[in-house]
Amino acid sequence: MRSLSSIAGLGLALALPLAAAQTPYTDDATYAGLGGKDGIKRIVDTFIPLVLADARIKDSFDDFDMVQVGARLREQFCEFAGGPCRYTGQHRDRTMDGVGTVRDMTTVHQDLKITDAMFNALTEDLQIAMERNQVPGRFANKLIAKLAPMRRDIVTERAAQGRPDAGKFLATGGVSQVEGAGGGGITPWALIGGYGTRDSWGANAHYTHLATQDYKLDSYGVAVGIADRLELTLARQRFQGSLAPLNLLDIRQDIVGVKVRVAGDAVYGQDSPMPQVAIGMLYKRNQGVDGLGALGVSNVKQLGAKDDHGYDYYVAATKILFEQSLLLNGTLRATRANQMGLLGFGGDQGDSLRLMPEASVAYLVNRKLVLGAEYRRKPHNLGVDNEKAYYDVFVAWFPSKNFSLTAAYVSLGDITIFNPKRQRGLYLSAQAGF
Repeated sequence: MRSLSSIAGLGLALALPLAAAQTPYTDDATYAGLGGKDGIKRIVDTFIPLVLADARIKDSFDDFDMVQVGARLREQFCEFAGGPCRYTGQHRDRTMDGVGTVRDMTTVHQDLKITDAMFNALTEDLQIAMERNQVPGRFANKLIAKLAPMRRDIVTERAAQGRPDAGKFLATGGVSQVEGAGGGGITPWALIGGYGTRDSWGANAHYTHLATQDYKLDSYGVAVGIADRLELTLARQRFQGSLAPLNLLDIRQDIVGVKVRVAGDAVYGQDSPMPQVAIGMLYKRNQGVDGLGALGVSNVKQLGAKDDHGYDYYVAATKILFEQSLLLNGTLRATRANQMGLLGFGGDQGDSLRLMPEASVAYLVNRKLVLGAEYRRKPHNLGVDNEKAYYDVFVAWFPSKNFSLTAAYVSLGDITIFNPKRQRGLYLSAQAGF
């Protein structure tokens, strides 16, 4: 009788060909992109040794006939990609050699105890195999687009919680936004930070430096993602001037955030138009104004703000379209914050919560590199601050799950009437975590 780990291995091995069997492409563009028959053979020949060396799942394949699995995978990837092949295997409950009863996907996997982390590990190994064989990212992503939705039928087990499993796909937690939330550089997304799956948790720390002609902004903080559903963040911002009369300006702000995923799945829902949706709140407290004593200003209220603390509320919707190698995000924020709260909350031009739209689009060049742009509209509450929208163009690099680096060109609009010019500059952010 096969061991439980070997049965799980069978389920994992079947996951890929059966997923692909659902909707093969009607043209051969993906087949050519994978390198044709020879390219697919090289991918599979690279993939199987990666699986057998992967400490996360290798034990599941003890005593399993990987030669036969490889042959079936080559057939199936070829057929699915629109190539001149036909898959000859059958979905059997015991082996892949024609023995056993044919059962449907859900039934055969219900007792195999496959977790999110195991399913993702297998898919990551396939991504690495394609990467090592120089498959262009857009074609590798097309393959992942077909595999991801099968998670709902294949993953049947919840792993014991209590320790991080780093089981999510690379980059799918986003980076740390300048206010601490997971997302892009200037706007939060519906993704939950960290690499913990629904059975685990993950955490990260970030440091961000942004410099324009007249100012610089530093942000640092930590984030914890729990069960890929709840995100808790703590961040501090320091805003300083560099040009008179604000060359001594120094403002600090503390931010506490919470985000909850309420619907959808940005990664696995590739066969559904439903995005991942999250709601969030950021509590911000300004710590006062230094360096403007000569002007009689030591608090943001003396600049016209109504309060030195306040809340931002937001709802974000994020959709990852692996088929098109795109990430799309829309965020709607209710806020009174002036320049993210650095200049207080409310003012002589308005003191009520106002709905401000934010948007992001990113192109997934490959599993480690993302290019994108963001837009964030701002309220104009202070007469002394002709506040304008923020936007950026960014590149994010994920060499591993423990580290990422983001660089961007950023425009922060006008900041106060004392230096009345459009503030543009460079943004650099580093994130370390698990």
